[in-house]
Amino acid sequence: MSSVETDMLDSNSSVAVTTTAVAGAVVVGYYYVINKPNGRRPPVVPYTIPWLGSAIALGNDPDAFFHEARRKYGDIFTVQAAGMRSTYVTSAAAVSAIYRNSKSFVFPPTRLDHSVKIFDMPRSIVYDNEYMTETIFPMHHRILAPSNVAPMVDALIKHTLDVVKELNSEITGNQWSTTLKEFIHKPIFKAISATMVGPRFPAAKAYEPFLIFDDYFPLFAAGAPAFLVQKGIRARTQLIDMFEEYIGTSGWEEGAAEVITAMADGVRNESQPPWTDRELAAAINADFWAANGNMSWGFFWCLNFMLHEPQSLAPLYEEIDAARHSWLEAHPSADLSGDNLTELVEFLSKASLPLTTSVISESLRVSSSSFSIRTVVEDGVTISGFPQFEFSKGDVLLCQLRSVHLDQEVYGPDAAAFKPDRFLDSGIVTEGGSRKPFLPFGGGVSQCEGRHFASKGCRFALAVFLLNFEIKLDPSYEAPSSGSALLDMTRIGTGVQHSTKPTHILVSKRK
Repeated sequence: MSSVETDMLDSNSSVAVTTTAVAGAVVVGYYYVINKPNGRRPPVVPYTIPWLGSAIALGNDPDAFFHEARRKYGDIFTVQAAGMRSTYVTSAAAVSAIYRNSKSFVFPPTRLDHSVKIFDMPRSIVYDNEYMTETIFPMHHRILAPSNVAPMVDALIKHTLDVVKELNSEITGNQWSTTLKEFIHKPIFKAISATMVGPRFPAAKAYEPFLIFDDYFPLFAAGAPAFLVQKGIRARTQLIDMFEEYIGTSGWEEGAAEVITAMADGVRNESQPPWTDRELAAAINADFWAANGNMSWGFFWCLNFMLHEPQSLAPLYEEIDAARHSWLEAHPSADLSGDNLTELVEFLSKASLPLTTSVISESLRVSSSSFSIRTVVEDGVTISGFPQFEFSKGDVLLCQLRSVHLDQEVYGPDAAAFKPDRFLDSGIVTEGGSRKPFLPFGGGVSQCEGRHFASKGCRFALAVFLLNFEIKLDPSYEAPSSGSALLDMTRIGTGVQHSTKPTHILVSKRK
């Protein structure tokens, strides 16, 4: 996801392959329980080397591995990799059946475990104090609901305008030669950070440790031993230190999102016993990663994919310019420069931008790789429509949502390709009239609570960038045949993927 080099991931390609296998095959593989012999278990993908299993094949090309495994062994199969066994669910029908049976296939054990293992939240507040499960989780769901998320989206627009002004100062001549990551990822990170925890938080200082922590995220999720993730631990500690210091300052809540301030107020004044500032800082870091770890890269891919299209960004400029022209004809005195935030927000909220919306959805479909993880809570459980398989208490199933998005029976023979207009009205329904499965935010009870903020915020922020900047590939650098060629697939199962190489661009101000 980032260009920050890590001692382990970038120093040796064989280690990168192992990392992919661990992140993909055993995000929760340590949960897997081998119970008494059961002839109704899913087939195991054959392998020749004990312990290692399919790790190399999985690490070299995870998309090809899952496509071939599904073709040979069906929608549900088990993979042995790096000493762990994980059962994958790869079709929309099977995933949907699991989502519908939320009593037998549950998500909370994974969410709680990740709180401890990835974000270093003390077990005392995760497992021994019900405030987190009984109050904080429902509170997030309520505050981030579609009807309540508008203040966060408005704040993101405001802070996006702030970073746009900063970027304008970088363009001193006719154009600025830079990389897409420097131009997009870092500024959007700053805008999201200000939206989440307030404009006084030193986001620029937090950027580098965040990138390092994010790089190690798959290994934290896989339960890697501490000696393998020391650099990631140091970066995580630095972030928690920064949040602890920040929430100890007077007035830090001003400008912070309600999802953060309400949590802070609750754990300090309602939880019994109250949380320490250190514990609260670890929880804030979890929310901070949830926003920045995926949203910044999602925004990056929207532009990266389009820049590699034959027409580049021209269709998006045509759409936003037409929307602006139409709006100004109906509202001649409107100020869309950003000086009047209220008028700009009203325009962005009401503007018809179907292609922009389609590009965002298609970018998420192609760039995301998420697992919906479910733990079986009783013996003898089956998946509706797949009665041939039976699962036991303690088994963990990984719903491999990328396989759904790349399913050629759903999205056609070009399912692996980026198509800007795929999600226009005619492309989002099947021949039978139902909507095509689209699961970049997961699904069921584990569906990302911040999806409404992320989707609206990305649409509006992208529009702001298109209104202000002319962006094109720098011809001085060789570009790959498609943006998809830059996807870093060593992070499967952890959300929006990173880029393997920089994308060099030229930026000028729009007139």
